[in-house]
Amino acid sequence: MSIHTVPRDPGARADAFAAGSRPRALFGPALFGQALFGQGGYEPYARSLPHGVGRLTLRPESALPEGIGPVHFNMLSWSGPATTSERELLRNLRGPVLDVGCGPGRMLEAARELGLASMGVDSSPAAVKLATERGGAAVLGSIFDPVPHERGWGSALLLDGNIGIGGNIRILLERVSSLLAPDGLVLAEAEAPDFLDVAYLAVLEDSDGRASAAFPWARAGKKALARHAARAGLKVVATRTVQDRIFLTLERRP
Repeated sequence: MSIHTVPRDPGARADAFAAGSRPRALFGPALFGQALFGQGGYEPYARSLPHGVGRLTLRPESALPEGIGPVHFNMLSWSGPATTSERELLRNLRGPVLDVGCGPGRMLEAARELGLASMGVDSSPAAVKLATERGGAAVLGSIFDPVPHERGWGSALLLDGNIGIGGNIRILLERVSSLLAPDGLVLAEAEAPDFLDVAYLAVLEDSDGRASAAFPWARAGKKALARHAARAGLKVVATRTVQDRIFLTLERRP
């Protein structure tokens, strides 16, 4: 799907800590285990998914001094089929493919059509229901919970902003890396600009301003994501920009 961000002032001083640092200072065990993307409160994610239209906005729970802009999610493209460029990215991956935060399963559907075995994991019951109704294999839960076929996945997807899951990019990448086969790959989507590297408490809200409970989230540009990947034992083996979207292919270091 398309992620539309509102750029911040590049000269502004960041007050939120860099994503991947101080994982327990803000995002301790209680938040890490309980606060989930778009859940709680008005439940805008679960309410919007079955309709597949409209827009959801991810924003900081409270205003931050550096003015981190909101992220807008187009539900129509999120629920629709994978784009031609996304399918081409999948062709370069090794199976089986694990889609982390699979949502309603559009990438699972594309992988299946390309002959790639795949499975999704998502913390939203509504998303998992839609993904399985679409013909995909998907399990309900956190990526930090036990996952089938651990250490056997050929590739993992972290697309559509899902690099932010859990609010700590390094920890997320370490966990995903631990699920891969020895030569496994991660396809991760970064944001522009390159310097973006923040973590904060966010909420998801619908077009009427009805919001979820707060959850930990992170965002990173290309250079920042590469740094977090290196700390997690992954190296960047390819970078592609397709229709203003930035994708990094990461490989487990030997």
